[in-house]
Amino acid sequence: MTAPLQDATALLRAIASTSDHPADDVRAAGLVERIPELAGLAGVAQDAVWHPEGDVLTHSLLAMDAAASAWRSAWRPDIRREVVVLAALLHDIGKPATTRLVDGRLTSRGHAEHGADLVAVLAERAGWPASLSEPILAIVRNHMVTTSVTGEPSRRAVRRLEQRLLEHGATLEEWAVVVDADGRARAGAAIAGRSAPWVEAARRV
Repeated sequence: MTAPLQDATALLRAIASTSDHPADDVRAAGLVERIPELAGLAGVAQDAVWHPEGDVLTHSLLAMDAAASAWRSAWRPDIRREVVVLAALLHDIGKPATTRLVDGRLTSRGHAEHGADLVAVLAERAGWPASLSEPILAIVRNHMVTTSVTGEPSRRAVRRLEQRLLEHGATLEEWAVVVDADGRARAGAAIAGRSAPWVEAARRV
């Protein structure tokens, strides 16, 4: 791990843990340019129907702010601020390598799974402890789960999701913060409450 990357990722963690407006602080500190995984998000186009806010970097920073805001307004001991804010920032880092134009539409199939792999690589280079990196990569890997189910998720689907998260030290509540932050970070195409049916189903299990 190089000293510049070490310094940059340490500052990123501090911002994620304390800042009320983390996206502004990330930009002001020049962390986009200092962390290759963030720099790679700039200029990566998205389908304007779902993402009128702009490129992947814009979306990711908006999601980061949305996660911080959600944590402030509904804090609970089972939601760790650093985990959810960093997971929101990094949830789409798999898009640059997976974005394709298919039948005239931009798509990024497999970006969640690839993104989780990239989180693991970044965490290793940055020297993050497993207690931080493992929950983040689990949330990133599973942040698209809600799109695979129409209507109410089955109890089995919810149990399987919870198990996948728990195996890596993440909670369903932390996952829900990131999923909802992703949905809100879309300007005029914002999607509210995508995690709600899953959280409600979990309470009934």
